[in-house]
Amino acid sequence: MNKTKYEVWTIIDWDGNPDLKLKCWRKSFGHGHVSIGIGDFKHIVYSHGPNSDYSMSGTRARSQYGRNDQTEYAAMAMVDRNNGIHNYKDTE
Repeated sequence: MNKTKYEVWTIIDWDGNPDLKLKCWRKSFGHGHVSIGIGDFKHIVYSHGPNSDYSMSGTRARSQYGRNDQTEYAAMAMVDRNNGIHNYKDTE
């Protein structure tokens, strides 16, 4: 588990696969954190520990549904509204 606590959204090197050299926004929530990919890296990763019901990954991509992709900032606002927990009711 990531030991650094990010109290605000902070740009870091994504540690999910360092060989890809991707960047993400990260913010800590409780015992875990959420990472939001930057630019063409559209992943949203909720990491709240092994075997956690609160861990999952998703995407900001929406074009396959005929919609504009979710921006990094809209994704951060969604995660903040949900206090770092994925919420199926959020449709933005």
